[in-house]
Amino acid sequence: MAIFYRGAGIGTYWHIHDARQTGFIARVPQMQPTPDRLMLHIARGTVNSPFISLTRSYGIALNYANYFGKEISSPQHPAYVYEIEINEPVPSGLKLLDPIKEVAPVLPQPLGVNPPYQHDGGPTFLLGIVDPINMREYLTQHAPQPPDSEGTPRTPNLTIALETLVRTLRDAEILAEGTIPADCVKHKFEVY
Repeated sequence: MAIFYRGAGIGTYWHIHDARQTGFIARVPQMQPTPDRLMLHIARGTVNSPFISLTRSYGIALNYANYFGKEISSPQHPAYVYEIEINEPVPSGLKLLDPIKEVAPVLPQPLGVNPPYQHDGGPTFLLGIVDPINMREYLTQHAPQPPDSEGTPRTPNLTIALETLVRTLRDAEILAEGTIPADCVKHKFEVY
């Protein structure tokens, strides 16, 4: 048995519709589940995808529920965190994906010109990727260059592959493809 969570901010689809009654289904389940769509789903928050985001972390689901709705949750207007239990064998029509394992095979070898998951910034650059709202300054600092360089000052390389890998780890994210049946949705917690 594995326990997953999903936050539902105020006014979002899963805040209005109770997944304990309907289960979870992706917004566009018939769409082809490619690595590029997976990266867009995670790194850009593209909801028109064949994927359902889940997390292994209650804290991450709580953060999404409280801060990623049409308004900030409060005791008078709570958001929800769903608890989802998926057992072996996985229900028919459902596939669980580890985004790291899905993205890694499509990345080029290290001798490629610009490996899409590498950056050329300082160590704090990753903080900006982890929290682009509160730590934006780390994304906009110039990439360090050797002392004799005459290169144009610029921000470090940031690619969708790097964003996907970092945000997958940040959010303890697992993707579901297919339908998560209603009987897998065990709890709906009110949170604020």
